[in-house]
Amino acid sequence: MIKLLVMEKGAGKGIKAAKKSDPSNDCKYIMSLIPGYLKGELTLHEAKRFTRHLKHCDDCREEIEISYLLEEGIARVESGETIDLHADLQRMLEGTETAIQRLIQFRTAVYLMESTAVFVLIACVLMMVFR
Repeated sequence: MIKLLVMEKGAGKGIKAAKKSDPSNDCKYIMSLIPGYLKGELTLHEAKRFTRHLKHCDDCREEIEISYLLEEGIARVESGETIDLHADLQRMLEGTETAIQRLIQFRTAVYLMESTAVFVLIACVLMMVFR
């Protein structure tokens, strides 16, 4: 199951973002997010950045595969389940991308409804004033 921590804008400002000009800093930042990703504790912004980075960084992808194996794989092996690490991790990442898109769509719909409600409220007030 994919979980994303939904936070308001600016809520994650306590976490220092890596400089975009230095790829090694970006990798360090992404690697620091791996435990939170595996626990489903990333914010929407962090999850977007995380999945986008993994698409093009083999080092970070290898790091999450190792972490995933340690976190999930050992528990499954001990319980007798078979594990296809690559396929399971790929499904998890695809599920995260789907959850991100749904959350963005939901937020957009909420903003549109709020805007419409404000517009209707203003129209009602104007109709009452100019009667």
